[in-house]
Amino acid sequence: MTAPAPLRERRATGYGPASAQRRVLAARYRATLLGDWPTVVVLVAQAPFIGWLCTIVWGSVETDTPSLRFVLALAAVWFGCVNACREIVKERAIVERERLLGLSLVAYVASRIQVLAVLALAQVVLLQGAVEWKLALRGNFAVELFALWLAALAGTGIGLFVSALSTSQERAVGVVPLLLLPQILFSSFAIPESQFSDVVRAVEKGMPVHWAYEVFDALAAPEVGWGRVALALCALAGMTTVAALATTAALVRRRSVV
Repeated sequence: MTAPAPLRERRATGYGPASAQRRVLAARYRATLLGDWPTVVVLVAQAPFIGWLCTIVWGSVETDTPSLRFVLALAAVWFGCVNACREIVKERAIVERERLLGLSLVAYVASRIQVLAVLALAQVVLLQGAVEWKLALRGNFAVELFALWLAALAGTGIGLFVSALSTSQERAVGVVPLLLLPQILFSSFAIPESQFSDVVRAVEKGMPVHWAYEVFDALAAPEVGWGRVALALCALAGMTTVAALATTAALVRRRSVV
């Protein structure tokens, strides 16, 4: 069925190429996010607070331990999930209306990741900076920071996917703990790796916390395993990409708007 002429005209003139859409959408989203600056302050402030708590817990050790590295990786994924889990569902009606004008879903999702990536970077810098201020982490600071940022981006992608599937902000926020708990259960901190079943071992490979921890663990070894580091970083980047594509696919199905 052919769309009415006025609608075809609006589709043709409403939005430009996807790259231009991404820039415009990112600028608009950034302004909206900064307009709600109290929420941004809370999101950013939790990073140094968690880092400070880590220095209290591990202060007597005065160095990093496997458990500290795992907590840092888990915190990074937490940041990403919490940052993103409400960001699509809260404006789903706007998205559906703007699709009538030619909104590119790829550009829309990319604009959210672009802005939230900056927020995640600020969080992981403050997190690791707070920990490094009191504790001596073994390994290259820049590489560890990059791993935490990629873990936060993977969490951002997961949060956006949940947001795209959710019908309310409350449901999206409620799902976040259910996403983080498996990160702990399917890890060597729940049971020794030697006792992993084939299923547990396979599921663990799909957990971003596992790969971020791998980077810290490889960098802390007497002889740095750069191959492990590269593989883990690629896995985190791949998870972010897959989550972004899944989010875009979840948005394809239209919803009725009021």
